[in-house]
Amino acid sequence: MLSISYSSSEIMNEQKTINNALRYVLDMLEKVNHYPYHNINHTLDVYSRSEYLCDKEFVYLEEKTDVLIAALFHDTWFTVRYWNNEIIWAEIARKYLEGINWKEERIKRIERIIMATVVFSETPNKLEQIIQDADMDNLWRKDCIIKTMNLKKELKLINKMDIPTKEWLISAYSLFRKHRFKTYTAMAERNKTKKDNMKKMEERIELLSGIDME
Repeated sequence: MLSISYSSSEIMNEQKTINNALRYVLDMLEKVNHYPYHNINHTLDVYSRSEYLCDKEFVYLEEKTDVLIAALFHDTWFTVRYWNNEIIWAEIARKYLEGINWKEERIKRIERIIMATVVFSETPNKLEQIIQDADMDNLWRKDCIIKTMNLKKELKLINKMDIPTKEWLISAYSLFRKHRFKTYTAMAERNKTKKDNMKKMEERIELLSGIDME
């Protein structure tokens, strides 16, 4: 792979931009930090995993910065409204980035990366694959069922949707079966845990209903 060297000033400038965006986003997310799932911790999880995947997948400096900015802004639309939010997925990021005179081509790239977090959307390039894998990553950790139930709690809190646990887990299981990791790193590191978690979810559903999950 072609190696590119960056000056210390280039690295510092990119990191400064990330740090400023981080502070800006955390201030925004404080108003929705009571959400059980889409809260500051989730954003920081996606940010951290995106950073890790960028390093593992050998992403260039400017591209990595744009992925991390996208990771920070990808759920800020919750601060505006919870439902019917597609038209504002990337508007908040654009407004902020235009305010700091970010290059238009990079703003457009960040918008595309943010839109890749729509579940099961097409991811034609590595940067979009990275954020999609990072956004779905917590579903394949050992606490995935807890995370899944936190989203159920959130829907009840926000929209009074009290979905029966069996119905919720069956829906989540269906999503898990359909989902595929995109980056080599995520496939190598998460597929084993993914299978284990799906087995645990099968067992939980069978306890609730006696359904044969085969």
